[in-house]
Amino acid sequence: MVKQEHLPLFARFIVSNGLRTKHGEFEIILETVDQALPTVAKNKGLTLLEGGIALISPDILQLSDPDTDPQNLSFLLAQLPQYGQLFNRMSGLWQQSFSQQDVDNLNIAYRHGGGDSRIDRFTFVATDGVNEGFIVNNKVQLEPLAFSIQVDSPAKAAPEIVHLRAASDVELLKNGNFGIYITSRALKASDCDGDDEQIIFKILRGPRYGYLQNVTTGGFIQHEFSQKDLKSKTILYVIDRYWEGNSEDLEIQVTDPEGNSAMPQILELKWSKIEMEQDVYEVCENVEVLPLRITRSGYITDSAFVAVKINEVTASSGKDFTAAPSKLIQFDPGMSTKMWNIAITYDGLEEDDEVFEVVLISPVNAVLGSRTKAAVKILDSKGGQCSSFHSSSQNIHNLWMKGTLLPGPSSSSRHGTVHLEGIPLPASKEMVVQRRDKLPEFNSVNLARSRLRALGNGKIVRPSFTFRNGTGVFFKYHGMAVLRVEDDNPLPNKNKMAATSVINQREPRINMAPLKKMEVPQADSSIPVQSLSFPNRCTPDLKGLLHFEGITQKMFQCDGHSWTLWSNADQGVNVITCPPDWTHHDGSCYILITDPKVTWTVAARDCREQYHGSLVSVASKTHMQWLWDFSGRRPFWIGFNDRRNPGQFRWNNGDRVAFTNWGKEPSRLSKKGKNCVLVQQRGKWQRKNCKKGKGHNYICSRKL
Repeated sequence: MVKQEHLPLFARFIVSNGLRTKHGEFEIILETVDQALPTVAKNKGLTLLEGGIALISPDILQLSDPDTDPQNLSFLLAQLPQYGQLFNRMSGLWQQSFSQQDVDNLNIAYRHGGGDSRIDRFTFVATDGVNEGFIVNNKVQLEPLAFSIQVDSPAKAAPEIVHLRAASDVELLKNGNFGIYITSRALKASDCDGDDEQIIFKILRGPRYGYLQNVTTGGFIQHEFSQKDLKSKTILYVIDRYWEGNSEDLEIQVTDPEGNSAMPQILELKWSKIEMEQDVYEVCENVEVLPLRITRSGYITDSAFVAVKINEVTASSGKDFTAAPSKLIQFDPGMSTKMWNIAITYDGLEEDDEVFEVVLISPVNAVLGSRTKAAVKILDSKGGQCSSFHSSSQNIHNLWMKGTLLPGPSSSSRHGTVHLEGIPLPASKEMVVQRRDKLPEFNSVNLARSRLRALGNGKIVRPSFTFRNGTGVFFKYHGMAVLRVEDDNPLPNKNKMAATSVINQREPRINMAPLKKMEVPQADSSIPVQSLSFPNRCTPDLKGLLHFEGITQKMFQCDGHSWTLWSNADQGVNVITCPPDWTHHDGSCYILITDPKVTWTVAARDCREQYHGSLVSVASKTHMQWLWDFSGRRPFWIGFNDRRNPGQFRWNNGDRVAFTNWGKEPSRLSKKGKNCVLVQQRGKWQRKNCKKGKGHNYICSRKL
């Protein structure tokens, strides 16, 4: 029965003798009786450092009683602590008794008096003020119960990292990926007052492109690993095969089992990349020797090896060519280029062109780049001359090497990308189709006739190089001016302008604005930029875009806010584009995932493993508004969380926290596992459970 104050009841009655009646009533009062004994629900004891102060909280000492309020449940001390004192934090008075309400309000504390004592205690009797005795472990007890206090010595010294160097030993894994084992050779710590194998390395910021894996369990490593793991070679960093970089790093903090930590450190992972310099070669059969250039980039301090394999397509080894006897190429420390020679056999016979492939395989201490295969075409020499066009710029071996130097025409473009447009020539009688792949061939007459004329000053620029890409034929020009294509034998529509790409000395790729057919005055540096006309207003989405301004005859670049004068002394334009289906914004790429809708944990994993990025971070109010519009104004997950340290929010990709947009400021400690953040109505943030609950959209991002 729930305890209440007096509960009055009324009864009415009628008394009659058969002739007369009389009404009356009487009152019945029920009083509750305290029958339940208080129960010691928790008595876990206390641990603190020597000379320290610690609270006695309901997590370690608690009474429960179904028919007594907490303020009426009391702890009566039978024996006081010997090496310290209990006191009330509010009044500052020493205590010989206190209530459960005092404990719930965190008012009771123990202060150690110092000295070498390691064990202290006090004893108590629990009472509800009515009944005698209390329950401990389902048994009624009358004797005092002890509350133990453990006093530890001052904190031990934190372990320290005694060896830290870049991990660079790359291995080819069974699944075709490349990985770097993190071992004691790269990272080692020591604890002067503990067991070194129990040292823990906490991951404060994990890798941003690849991921860490435990090779013994096969699981991902996100939070920590031990010195024992390093010694047993179980920590593997798996390199993202789609990332073009050659290095990675993660932030770690060494700590011991007691929680003593040293300052955070950065562990670097570096590797080199080996690939062919070109992927297509054409060579006359009378050149005697074809040298293939194989390059190594990135971290080249260590030695590396790569094997070479020959695929005979139509050419035969020993008959049409002879490869070097050694199929293993060694890069010594610091070496970035190696030549591998192939002898070309000249038999004087008239025959078809022959093709073979050179393939790089089985790298050691390096990864393979994108150009792992080179196709070599041996052109038949008729009368000492090859049938295909040879430019005057060929090397001393009479070798014409061609590769995909420039991309072909693109049907679409997006913000943040630049491309060159090819210039296919008009049909001409000099085109002779002889090859099986139906590619047109050009003689020197075509090359001379295909020229560019500068508007306004009569300057003529002749092509310096020609190459084929797919079914198109392209010419390469050097210079910087407004140009148009002319032919010595022009077609009737001679005024038709061709889209033209211009390359400066450093050859940044530039998407030129459409040219108007007009005479352009000489450049006038006195004209203010504000008075000039540009095809688009400079916005953050156009940051890095180049535009040639016809009035001033100068190149301008969008810096994200305004058009500024650009010169070829500026840093070259890096042609780094977002992957297909991604959107560029202010130096990063973004993708919105709406199907399937998932929890935060799954979203973070998919961003890392499937999309090779991370859950998006938010840098400013303007950035938040852009993301909210990008999401279609629908809720989505972001990388903000406090899973590692409740109350201390951080971005999942390690970005600095510079902006928040809470709908309601969260409490210091998370509740019910709500450690992750969802963007909801009007772009406001709200805490949600990371692993459970309703799934939502999410945005992944990658920095260019």
